[in-house]
Amino acid sequence: MSRLSVYWPDECDMAAASAADRPMILPFPGSRRGESPARLDVITRARILFENRRCTHCGYPVVKPLEQDDALVNSTGLEIPGTATLIGFECRGCSSTWSI
Repeated sequence: MSRLSVYWPDECDMAAASAADRPMILPFPGSRRGESPARLDVITRARILFENRRCTHCGYPVVKPLEQDDALVNSTGLEIPGTATLIGFECRGCSSTWSI
């Protein structure tokens, strides 16, 4: 397991030397509690995208993921990629759609 070190200059300057010596470990769970069951963890989402990389009808290799308009936004108001609920796919060749 790797560790992520986060350095915040303002906090380190204000903190006592003993507090700065303590490592802080942030958990990164696969899925967060309290979210809708339709939201998927990163690995499951990647598997679904990989399994649906070709059209199920014509086999065309370019498909567009269809997502709900519920993506998380960052501090600047932009959507965070991969946080919207994945609901299906649309083929760019024959325009057929299918759900996950």
